[in-house]
Amino acid sequence: MVSSTPTTEEEKKIMAAKEYKQLGCLDVDASAGCAFQVRAETEAELFQLVAMHAKHSHKIDSLPPEMAAKAKAAVKTVTVTV
Repeated sequence: MVSSTPTTEEEKKIMAAKEYKQLGCLDVDASAGCAFQVRAETEAELFQLVAMHAKHSHKIDSLPPEMAAKAKAAVKTVTVTV
């Protein structure tokens, strides 16, 4: 089993923290029942991926303004160790 926690000082030096933007369907509409979640380096990239998901999985060609505003407000910045 591979541990995700560095065990030696040398391994800790190799590991780096990187920030990503994150958004999921449940962050926008908790009643939707869709567990899709995505991370991207930029908010622009994030919303490209969200738009593709909305089109293919929810048959939404363009987000209505109120949903887009809710999605933008729900974006989180998360730190991932890489």
